[in-house]
Amino acid sequence: MKTASIIQSVTRTWIVIFGIIMILSGCKSSKKDAADAPEQADEQAPKEDVIKDLSGYPLPTSYEITDMLHEAGASYILTLSNAASNVGNYISSAEKALNLGVYGADLSYASTYMMKQETMQYLESSKRLIDELEISTAFNVSYAERVENNLDISDSTIIIISDSFYDTWNYLVENEKDKLAILVLSGSYIEGLYITTQIAITAADNTRFLEIIAHQKNSLNELIRIIEPIKEDADVSKIYNGLVDLAKIFEEVGETLTARQLEQVLSAVDLLREDII
Repeated sequence: MKTASIIQSVTRTWIVIFGIIMILSGCKSSKKDAADAPEQADEQAPKEDVIKDLSGYPLPTSYEITDMLHEAGASYILTLSNAASNVGNYISSAEKALNLGVYGADLSYASTYMMKQETMQYLESSKRLIDELEISTAFNVSYAERVENNLDISDSTIIIISDSFYDTWNYLVENEKDKLAILVLSGSYIEGLYITTQIAITAADNTRFLEIIAHQKNSLNELIRIIEPIKEDADVSKIYNGLVDLAKIFEEVGETLTARQLEQVLSAVDLLREDII
């Protein structure tokens, strides 16, 4: 799997401002990676292949998912997100990485809807996990302060939080913490899909939400491909198997979901999320 093909297949202009920034930065990093890659790259060890494939954030961000929900007219539902107070329950690095991804999606959800108190709560939980995972980047030092100072400016908050996603991702990949990077990505994807499915079952007219869920099929397949090289890892195998089961349901999904498919997706995502949080 080549970095350029991943980026090209998933970068969409779902957010007018950040979407443009994401595409430009993604294309630049992809071209640089391609230019710097040695000719014998295909002979690299599996771990090096994983690192190479992770260059550049490889899936739509949780901001893109929650922005689609917002544009579709979904209301903010506080109880859908993982409680910020649960942050102290996560002990292992794997648990912290998965829930950093979860809280990243919850933070995106709250900030998209300009929920200031919830945004700060999820920001604090995310920052705590970043610190405990020792993701010490220059950007993350002033992360919380930057968000707090821009809570009233939606576009600025979006850019700051999204920049932190990229900064954290790049730090993990560049420091060969590929498993943690993949776990963060998995947690974020699963939480975003969980929120979307929960909204779909409560909406009076869920037509648009079913379409949003159906469009996560390609991203799910990309995520599975990214995890594939380390699928036997004890911290990863259960997540991987759950995502594969979910992908089997999506095989029959077209442009939207039937009521039965929604129930199946909901059940599979529920199990995955419950194991994480």
